[in-house]
Amino acid sequence: MHPSNVPGRTSGGPVATTHALPLAGNMKVDVCVVGGGPAGVSAACASARMNKSVLLVERNGFFGGTLTAVTLGSICGLYRNDGDSHVQLVGGFVSRLQERLAGLGSRYEPVRWLQAVTLPYDAFAMRAALDALVVESGVRPMLHACLIDVETKADRICGVVVHSHSGAIRVEADVYVDCTGDAELVARAGGSFEVDLENLQYPTTMFRLAGVDHTAARALSRPRLHQILEDAVAAGFELPRTAGGIFLDHGDHAHLNITKVGRPDGSPPNPLDWADLTDAEIAGRKQVLQYAKAFRERVPGYSNSYVLDCGSAIGVRESRRIHGRYQLTGKDVLSSRKFDDGIALCSWPMEEHGRGRATRWIWLEEGKHFEIPFGCLLPQALSNVLVAGRCISSTHEAQASIRVTAQCFATGEAAGTAAALCLQDGVACADVPIQSLRAALRQSGSLPNP
Repeated sequence: MHPSNVPGRTSGGPVATTHALPLAGNMKVDVCVVGGGPAGVSAACASARMNKSVLLVERNGFFGGTLTAVTLGSICGLYRNDGDSHVQLVGGFVSRLQERLAGLGSRYEPVRWLQAVTLPYDAFAMRAALDALVVESGVRPMLHACLIDVETKADRICGVVVHSHSGAIRVEADVYVDCTGDAELVARAGGSFEVDLENLQYPTTMFRLAGVDHTAARALSRPRLHQILEDAVAAGFELPRTAGGIFLDHGDHAHLNITKVGRPDGSPPNPLDWADLTDAEIAGRKQVLQYAKAFRERVPGYSNSYVLDCGSAIGVRESRRIHGRYQLTGKDVLSSRKFDDGIALCSWPMEEHGRGRATRWIWLEEGKHFEIPFGCLLPQALSNVLVAGRCISSTHEAQASIRVTAQCFATGEAAGTAAALCLQDGVACADVPIQSLRAALRQSGSLPNP
């Protein structure tokens, strides 16, 4: 069975090319980044800023991935909560993105939510800002294109095939960066990964309501909303989650992160199976209608509300996690561990969307953060591949912390910078001098010293 179809722990060697479509063209670049979400855009721009030719392959018609397709309401993981103050833990590309958003008139201030600090954003402005940053960096963007095949020789990827409306295109690069979120590139190359289908975090369909009375909505406490929704469940509403994130915006809009999509038997859907994913997309929109009705009938401030829109795709929190040179653990997270090869900072809690109607939060102490080591970005047995985003090497518990947006930006910038350095020095990805990488990330602002 092909590794990308194996449910569970697997490791494999090189896989032969299997594409049957005639090639419509060939491309040669220094760095090929697959996946144009937060990790992918920051990786691609980082390599391009270091004068490397870069192709960025994205299956949607826009960049941003979960930020702009699913829509999240806010950027999580950007700040450390220091009690009465907060500190930004991720800069570099993110700082340039914030400047560009402000220039577009999309300026938001950080907001406190539970024990965290997050940054709201506008999804369209985010798309436009990412377009500009990608183009200005010199990256070659390729939208509406998806990975269909990987060619390997020994421990290297020697080519990938992507499918576009022009047909199949073979891309040859010296270094490849997997920012697919699902470790699709690594899996197709025969790399080792794990995916625990019984314990995956549940996905969510995000949606926005219009016609919301912000004054009344703001006056509603989180415990009171939880009780109202629990009462709604008792009255017959099918609401699998009774607490979530609500961000009020644009006069009378509310962005809701509150649905929780499972299989009919209650288990999490398999996001790597087309049938499960199709069912989840349909079930998610059905849940949106239930929640919209419950809010309209029972929640103060929402009596005149209606569904404005929902994300163009369901929000998948977890699928494959690669086996890297190091696997980040829950103990590393909660002990605020630092590493000699640390390349990104994080203080987001372990936020687990498991079974039941509640979300499990395990918080770091105020003022504490941990580091993500470079070894988590290095897949085993693939010498010219780097990985960034939610599929880096981590346990299920640690992934519940590092999967969020800011850390995807940060690991992406680290991967893109490392890709350029390994070409500059003529070494394998794992042999990039870590002090050179850390120095470059500090210089860019991606790795601050808070």
